[in-house]
Formats: sequence, C-alpha cells, structure tokens
Amino acid sequence: MEKPKILFSSVFKPFADQDNLYNRVDSKIELFHNQLTKYQGVFSPRIHYQTFGLHTIANNLGVPSVVLDYPTLKRFIKEVKKGYDYIGIGSIAPNFQKVKRMSEEIRKHSPKTKIIIGGFCAMIENLDKMLDVDYICYGEGISFMRELLGLPKEFQFRQPEVVAETREVLGVPFFWKEYRPCIIVGLGCPYGCDFCSPSHFFGKKHIKFLKTGEEIFREILRFEKKYKADSFGLLGDDNFLADEKRARELHKLVRDSGKQIKLFIFASADLVASWEPEELAEMGVYNIWIGRESKFAPYPKNQNINLKDLVDELRKVGIVITMSSILLFDFHTKENIWEDIEDHLSCRPAFSQFSFYAPAPGTPFYERLKEEGRILFHIPLEDWHAFKQPWFIHPHFSLSEAEEIQRKAYLEDFYRLGPGIVRMIRDELEGYLHLRQSKNPHLRARAEFYARNFFRYRVVLKACSRLAPTPEMREMILEVLGRLDAETRRINLIEEVGSLGIYGFGRF
Repeated sequence: MEKPKILFSSVFKPFADQDNLYNRVDSKIELFHNQLTKYQGVFSPRIHYQTFGLHTIANNLGVPSVVLDYPTLKRFIKEVKKGYDYIGIGSIAPNFQKVKRMSEEIRKHSPKTKIIIGGFCAMIENLDKMLDVDYICYGEGISFMRELLGLPKEFQFRQPEVVAETREVLGVPFFWKEYRPCIIVGLGCPYGCDFCSPSHFFGKKHIKFLKTGEEIFREILRFEKKYKADSFGLLGDDNFLADEKRARELHKLVRDSGKQIKLFIFASADLVASWEPEELAEMGVYNIWIGRESKFAPYPKNQNINLKDLVDELRKVGIVITMSSILLFDFHTKENIWEDIEDHLSCRPAFSQFSFYAPAPGTPFYERLKEEGRILFHIPLEDWHAFKQPWFIHPHFSLSEAEEIQRKAYLEDFYRLGPGIVRMIRDELEGYLHLRQSKNPHLRARAEFYARNFFRYRVVLKACSRLAPTPEMREMILEVLGRLDAETRRINLIEEVGSLGIYGFGRF
C-alpha cells in the first residue's frame, strides 16, 4: 500500500508587519520580545523558535512528512501544488485569517487534499463552520494523526531535532549559530487552572512522551554531542516536576555523571518548594518559569508559598526565575491591582510576564464570560491575545485603561529592576558566590561552570551600562559589574573594546 504524502505547516510569514488583516505590529511568535522583555527595546533578545509541535508529530508517524516553518505564502503554495494527501496547519487563534487564506489556497491548488487544523486555533468556536476543512485536531496531535492514518495506537516516541536559535542580543546579530536544543518531554498539566489553554486543550492530563529520567538524560547527551551545547529546554510539559519519580531519576543521573548543564523548565511553586534548591541545582535546573498569577487568587499551587523567599533561595544556587502574573482578574480594581504588581516586583525575578486574565476558547474562564455576556465578539481574533488589550468587559477597567496598566507594569519592571539580561547575570553571579563555598563538590563545580561565562558578562554589562536609558539604570548595571569585578577580576582592555563594539550595534 502506498504511503500517504503529508505536509505540516505553520502559518505564513511575515509577522509584526502591520496590514490590518493578517498581522499586527507586535511579533507574537517571539517569547522574549513580545512577552518577557516587552518594552525593553535593544535589551530584548531576538530568538527564533521552530514549530516544535509540528516537528514532533511528523517525527512520530513513520510516514515521510514535510514540515514548513514559517514559509512565505508563495513558498507554501509552491509546496501545496505538489499534491499532498494531507496538509496539517498548526496555529494559534490570533493567526486565524492566515489559516483561512492557507485553507483557501489548498482548495484552489490541490482540491483532493484533506485539510487538518490543529494547535490552539482548533479551540475557536464553530471553526468547522468558518473554514472549509476536513478535520480539526483537538488535543494531542500524534495520536490524532496516527488514528487518522490507520496506524497502530501504540508507538515508541521519537524525539524531533528542534532548537531555539538566538538571532540578536543587544542589537548585535549572531552571525554564528547559537542553538539551544529543545527536548519535548511531554504535554499539559493536571492542575487545570481555569484560564490555562494548554491544560484544558490536553484534557487536564499530564501526557509524558519521555516517561523516565533516563530517557530525558539520554536525549540531553545526544543533543550535547550534536550541537556542542550545555543548555537545554525541557518543553511541552507545563509542570515538569509533577512527575516526581521521573524528575528524581533525572536528578540522580545528572549528579552522578558529574555533568554541568543548564535546564529550562516550567513548574508550579508548590512543587518547586518541595525540592531543596541545591537538589534542583544538582539536576542542572537553571531557569524555572513559575506562574505566580496573583496574591489574591486562590489557586492551590501557590497557597502558603512565600514566593519572594522561594525566589531568593533559588537565586542563591544560581537558578534564574521567570515569573508570570495575571492582570484583570475580576477582583482587580484600580487600587489593588498595583498592590499585586508591587508584590510581583518585590520578588525580583529575572524575567517577568504580565498577561491579561484572558478568556481563551476552550477554557472554563471563556465559558463563564460567554455565559455572562462579557466577551466582545466584535474584536477580531487577531487581537485575541493577552498582550495589548482585552477582548472582554471588565468591571473596573476600560480596554484602553487595561492596556495602559499592562504597559506601566512592564515599564516598572524594566526601569526599577533593570534589563532582564542584567538580572540573569546578577542571579548567576549570586549562585557562583554561594556555590563556590559549598561542601558539595558537584555544586562547587557548578560555581566554576557559571564562572566560564564571566568574561562575556563583563563585556555585556559594560555595553548595557552605556546603552542604559536613565542614570539610575546605568548605576544599577554598574553595581552588578562592580560586584563581578570585586569577586573575580576587573574588566580588561579587550573586554572594554568589545563592549564599545556592542554599544555601536545597539545604538544604531
């Protein structure tokens, strides 16, 4: 039997190119520039991400498949004309118009092709009536595609080779290749917070592709060799520590191997607090994304957790925190919302996200607001994201007031705490200073592992001080550099010249 021809594609580029139909000026595909370092200008790194989900599905079908990462529309049409049996388009809701156009082009140029829509775009109500497509994939895509193709339900998961590629830092283009391998360990989170699209999209399940610590460690070793990398993202899994057995096994393997690596994970505060910070450092954990949400919100994952103290303890072992908070809960007023923002800032995370309490299709929050008649359906789906204006009625904030509150929160974070890249260096230095005194040889080795980057950090910090928009921020940056100088060595002439070069790129 002839194997089917399959094409998977993301939506087409360009992005952040205002045209009032397909695009807006913000680049929603960039995690840092659009969310974590928003409004930080030249201090915001530019990082390119592959379409991890599509590559993961394609790599686990045993059927030759083509994956297009952000093609132009012209390139997509050229591929469509080759006559595929199935074309799957992965997207988020704000790219609905692009999905619609791509579906139309498939019908025009390859009418016999079966069209599949997946990703969070699939959660849009009545999508099947809005688009001429054959299938809509809700939830985990590998199983969906295998069933559609008549393949066995059981399969041995094959890790795709996907990376995050740094393109620019401080205005300096990376002419060389810097890749962070991304290991897809699983999907979803069992906690089921009412606003969380991933948790509800995957049925409040913790789906594990790599079921043991050994499997994860094996992939770390493979990617370490292939990309000469020591930094890895454990992605897809929105609460990595939820499987304690798997995490403990990975901890033991990394510690016993003597390897020093940097792992980026997502984890809830309650589970992070159940580990000793030193244990997480031994595992190689370097950056944890913690959903703070709100000091007033009753989510069990944050109950009885002093987040400020938790972040301080993690910083002592060099663990960098990305913290996300939510604005526009129903209980937020013009008075208490700033109390919430101040509480977030007091934790001094390296990176911050301030998103709206967004009613994404498929979540309980969406259903509640729809029932209450508070969703503004006249707002285009292209604007249904959490980083400009809300698309629902709030009891205390107009749409423009909400946008201004979010903007001010990000600006306070930037001007008061400094650029995210500087805070990251600050926390790594803090970890070095504490771990170098540890009685644990693995943790002392981790201190030296951090110190390998200090020559780069001197250059970056000096350049940042020259690029700082205010005298206060400049002093803040120089304080970190001064501490680095005092605890290790002073910046030398070569590093000074390097910082001037970066300043030149960043300024112009």
